[in-house]
Amino acid sequence: MAEEGKILDIAHVSFLDMIKIMITLSGAASAKGTLIRNAIKTAERISEVDYPTFEDYLAAIENATNPITMIEGRATHAGNFVFGLQYCPFGPSIKNYTQVFEKLPDGFADFTAEFNKPSNITDQFRVGEGAGVSPFCSVHQPMRSAFAEKITIGGKKIKITQLGCKAGSGKKGFAEKWLAESGVPKELVDKILDNHMCCYSLKIMDA
Repeated sequence: MAEEGKILDIAHVSFLDMIKIMITLSGAASAKGTLIRNAIKTAERISEVDYPTFEDYLAAIENATNPITMIEGRATHAGNFVFGLQYCPFGPSIKNYTQVFEKLPDGFADFTAEFNKPSNITDQFRVGEGAGVSPFCSVHQPMRSAFAEKITIGGKKIKITQLGCKAGSGKKGFAEKWLAESGVPKELVDKILDNHMCCYSLKIMDA
């Protein structure tokens, strides 16, 4: 239960309960689709931005003006366009919920497995495929990739590919399909996830 004097964020608790209700009423597959669509719609509302160089893109991460940084916090550039995110943006939601109910709702494991299944939308945004470790990944990962579609570097489009993720328990999930496509060594992602919760790559597309 919650510590005495600790004020919980009811929005966090309600969000997790909402996911639980969606799974119960419509099933994991339908709930997954709803969350992903909502995440993508959020990205549709942001303005497009161009950074003259990749260094300018990185600077925008440091000063928190980068649109992706604004939704997930500052990522660390590990070199060669690979990034690690130290803190999961849904960490506070999980902490608040488990303080009240001790464990996450039943059905979350099924939901996560559903998110990792190949689908048109996970292919489009290069997410899942083993990199999902909780239902929150189905919101966070597609939203990041969709935000990236509003960003250009030197006038060229970019795309983000999810490579791996780590659950609060420490268990790591790897997207074998996206690792193979990106050419990023699994050993590198594994090492990054030792001290980060999320790992992804960025690619600047040819004009």
